Amino acid sequence: MNAGIQAVAVSVSREATENALLDALENVLQRDGLRNLSVNAVVAAAGVGKPLLYRYFGDLAGLVRAWSQRRGFWAGLADETAREDDAAGGDREFRARISDELVAVAEHLRANPVNLEFLAEELTAKSDVSEAFGEARDRHRRPFMAAMLGDARYRRRDHRRVIVVMYAALVYLAMRSRRAPHFMGLRLDTNEGWQDALDMVRELAQLMPEDPGPGRSRPARRTGNRTRTGNARPRR
Repeated sequence: MNAGIQAVAVSVSREATENALLDALENVLQRDGLRNLSVNAVVAAAGVGKPLLYRYFGDLAGLVRAWSQRRGFWAGLADETAREDDAAGGDREFRARISDELVAVAEHLRANPVNLEFLAEELTAKSDVSEAFGEARDRHRRPFMAAMLGDARYRRRDHRRVIVVMYAALVYLAMRSRRAPHFMGLRLDTNEGWQDALDMVRELAQLMPEDPGPGRSRPARRTGNRTRTGNARPRR
């Protein structure tokens, strides 16, 4: 076997081994949960020796980082939802865009139970692995979010508050759809119940405040015992 063919064979073998370890990570995580994730369990499920995991990924935390980068939270989602005209359109289009974005995130999470396991377990099982997952997730934000964040309407305080709360609610409901699907009359483990939850988010998004436009004050809001408009500055 000449050197070129041997190099290709080694590369193919390494890729196959890495994929086997990544598959095993997913299987063990779904079966045993994050708190019971271990090198021994992963290599046993992959059918490879420990030295290969350490050689290719460094340690278990390195394997988790690699999974997050290659298969993690937003893999395959960015291209589906990115649009060149994200900063265009009026208030109705903006609210529809926010609704589409949030629903896409929720659908993606529900369709990927490994993501949900990481989310649920990192709330209770703090470890080097969960920290590695959180770090990797923070470094690999979805690129299509940049266009939405570039829209000044997103940065409005009233808009951002609504978006953050809706996002948190959808992540919570996605986690419950796997762990405890009965929630306030909704059956989140059924398509009908899940779609009811998504429809609620779509309706809430349409209730977001409209942009008052230049030269117009925002609706008055109450602070303590005084009421002031969104453009007024508090007295010192």
